[in-house]
Amino acid sequence: MQPAKEQSLIFKPKMGADRRLRELGANELVFAVVGPVGSGTSWVASSLAGVLKNPTYGMDVHIIKASDVISSYIHRTIGVPLDTSSTYAKVTALQDAGDSMREGDPAAVAVELITAIKSTRNAQHKADEIVKSIAPADKATRRAYIIDSLKHPAEVELLRAIYQESFCLIGVVCQEKIREDRLLSKKCQSTGLTGIQALMLRDEDDADRKHGQKVTDTFHLADFFVDNSPARYTDEEREIPNPLWEVNDQLARLVDLLTVGKVLRPTASEFGMFHAYGAKMRSACLSRQVGAALLDKKGNLLSTGTNEVPRAGGGVYGGGFDDDDDQGLTTDDRCVATNKFCSSNRSQETIIKEIIETIPVLNAVPDKVALAKQLKKTPIGRLLEFSRAVHAEMDALLSAARTGSTTVGTRLFVTTFPCHYCARHVVSAGVDEVQFIEPYPKSRALKLHGDAITTVVADWVPPSGKGSGAGIMRKVLFRPFTGVAPRLYRRVFMKDRSLKDEAGNFAIGETTWARGLLRLSYQDVENTVLADRREGND
Repeated sequence: MQPAKEQSLIFKPKMGADRRLRELGANELVFAVVGPVGSGTSWVASSLAGVLKNPTYGMDVHIIKASDVISSYIHRTIGVPLDTSSTYAKVTALQDAGDSMREGDPAAVAVELITAIKSTRNAQHKADEIVKSIAPADKATRRAYIIDSLKHPAEVELLRAIYQESFCLIGVVCQEKIREDRLLSKKCQSTGLTGIQALMLRDEDDADRKHGQKVTDTFHLADFFVDNSPARYTDEEREIPNPLWEVNDQLARLVDLLTVGKVLRPTASEFGMFHAYGAKMRSACLSRQVGAALLDKKGNLLSTGTNEVPRAGGGVYGGGFDDDDDQGLTTDDRCVATNKFCSSNRSQETIIKEIIETIPVLNAVPDKVALAKQLKKTPIGRLLEFSRAVHAEMDALLSAARTGSTTVGTRLFVTTFPCHYCARHVVSAGVDEVQFIEPYPKSRALKLHGDAITTVVADWVPPSGKGSGAGIMRKVLFRPFTGVAPRLYRRVFMKDRSLKDEAGNFAIGETTWARGLLRLSYQDVENTVLADRREGND
């Protein structure tokens, strides 16, 4: 009698699932640029296009301007072209048109940008072959779309939701005075400084319009920050490059990180801001979350801090292993656990009420609720004195002091620009430099401490530096953070592939295209993988 044929229990698919997923990956990246008016987002978009077209990457690049899709939409729906009689008139008309589009949908401009991306792709392929046009890296020319530029957080949210890890937002840093000068000297000189400043304020945060531009809120959502403050050329007529303009180098590093063509690791600043961002998430403050990280001159982490209510014995609530008692109950006296209200807001309301009741003219106003809201928009509503929380910067400095670390000559990384209270402590502690991501309009740090703080990087001399001489002003440098943002940190610095061969030799292999975007819907991917399994076991 013949023995029964032994059946193999080994799964032998037609193709491994990991390889199949790589084949189904899209061969596209979508970049977007965001920056305040005058920062030079178009310059950065153009520079990025040049980097991507370089033979090292060899990408098919398409720049899609938000101003073009807005103009097209308005002309298509209303039939009236935008006013382009002057640069100022054009910018204002685009702002008005964008606001109008966002009234029905905050992400309406992004929808038009997506339409333009799809149209650009379709123009190179037949419409019925659109899925095949987004081919894997080893079968087609790599393609990149660069959007210039975004103005509202809802636009970022939609693009990031659709294009996932294939979407990268670049924030353009530029000093305010430089932006003013650029707008005055070239584009809007007939408008005057007052008009320029009004234009800039509306661009950064259009508080008077519900669906207005929110560049400030959009900017801090970036994955990568570049500094476009230095002039591109020392002589524009002859186009002599300025050695201080490093945008191309910064963008080339970003592309290398996304394509994993080299082994790159975080800079000290990126390391510091990443830890500040991690500390930020410990905060249970009802107003906002802020994190800080203090690094020494060698880039070693000395301490972190978060905006939180201080506790007796040192530190803040929620920061230690001893927060739980023997019964497993947590000792917590933060506002979210006890008061259930923000002490700062409550104190502001009390002060406003007392002012109204004390001044007869105000007390005679019939609608005191409306009056109170108006007063809250004044500096009274920006008072900081009555918060229970110690700020993140102070928490970091105090934590370093408690552990015996010197704060002299250190660098402080904070997710939000320091308030004027923290600024005085930063100066007094001997910190050399502060880097931040989000602005903080309430802060009067520069106005109150301009003698000790500077925002100008050129020729900066740190307080702890050596040497002396006429004209040397030792000040603490407050500057925007540049480089890989915390939200992109893990994705580009996590070692998720082998860096050596079987013999132990360095071998990173070929440049790998960014992961994250698939050419098919997740249901189609399911069916494809399952079909491989069925065919492999027939």
